[in-house]
Amino acid sequence: METKARFVKRSTRAADRFDAAVAELYRAALADVSWASAAALINDLVRTHGHSLTYLGLDAGGRLPTIHLSRFFVGGEHRPDLEQLYFREFFRRDEAVPRLYGIRDRELVYKADLYTREEKRTSAAYNRFRRVHNTENGLFMGIDGLEGCGMLMSFGNSTVREGWGQDQIRTIGRLVPHVRQFARVKRALADARASSASIGDLLDNRRLGLIQVDRFGRVMEANDRARDILLEPDGLHDRGGELAAAHQGENSELRRLLGRASPQDGTQGAGGTMKVTRGKHRAPLLLEIHPGAQADATGRLGALVLIVDPASRPRVDADLLARILGLTPRESLVAAAVASGRTIAGTASELGCSESTVRTHLKQVYRKLGIRKQTELVRMALSLNR
Repeated sequence: METKARFVKRSTRAADRFDAAVAELYRAALADVSWASAAALINDLVRTHGHSLTYLGLDAGGRLPTIHLSRFFVGGEHRPDLEQLYFREFFRRDEAVPRLYGIRDRELVYKADLYTREEKRTSAAYNRFRRVHNTENGLFMGIDGLEGCGMLMSFGNSTVREGWGQDQIRTIGRLVPHVRQFARVKRALADARASSASIGDLLDNRRLGLIQVDRFGRVMEANDRARDILLEPDGLHDRGGELAAAHQGENSELRRLLGRASPQDGTQGAGGTMKVTRGKHRAPLLLEIHPGAQADATGRLGALVLIVDPASRPRVDADLLARILGLTPRESLVAAAVASGRTIAGTASELGCSESTVRTHLKQVYRKLGIRKQTELVRMALSLNR
């Protein structure tokens, strides 16, 4: 009985540490605490020297992936010096990088398996970075992203003497959905150019809709952008004070995600993502549903709903694209419409041509600019319009 009691106590302690790490991660997504604070709890929970999270563009076609964001943490410390060292000196010649192309969601890869015996003797990345910084026997975990992007979570060496155990592997797997949501919220805030992620600042942000709901899904507060969306209403509306999606299947999914973000038993909530269909020629809304950081009047936590509307992106100047990027007038009109969030069908309707014509122009734009995806076009166009 004594052995069983010790096991139960140890299991309860591990569960508490997991919930604490996840709660800190969600707080860090909205800048209530520092990212390093959440990273410290994750490193302690997983029992590793450190970890990194990299958000990158996929479908590299043999080329190096595009790095959108990367953060390295050792213990509880953010290490920008290691980020700069790796990407400046080793990334382009790291033998492991091309061998990670195609890594699947939740797939674990041992770093040591990505280098040949000869490379372990001669590789600069392996010997001068991974071995020096206690990461040569670590793990990579693939995590699916959105819109042609993915995430790679890299763990340093295990701090357990015997190396990686199944309990550590299971813990990493359980962290994946929470890390995915954390990264998506960070990206949504970056796309909205939110100066900070405080609730007050988000309520003032015109690029991003924000709705606070209680644990029953009732709308407690919404910023101006969210109110505009709810008043249209096209896909998402306020039904008797309750946030609802117009399509039955999507509304069921919304209810499920809101319930998961604010569970009735008071346990730590989990975030989630869904799309809400709108009328013809309009891109769907993207909802990022996030566990709330504030309690309602009953003491229970509600949820935050971030609404990303592709059509709210800044209007792109077609003449500017034509002049700077060397596009034809028609190509620049198509590129500007797509970069502003229009769908193929919406662009065709706006320009008075067929969808196949829009696709043809878009292929020509991609070829001229040396890009492969719409996300690359959006970044390029918006950088010119700042």
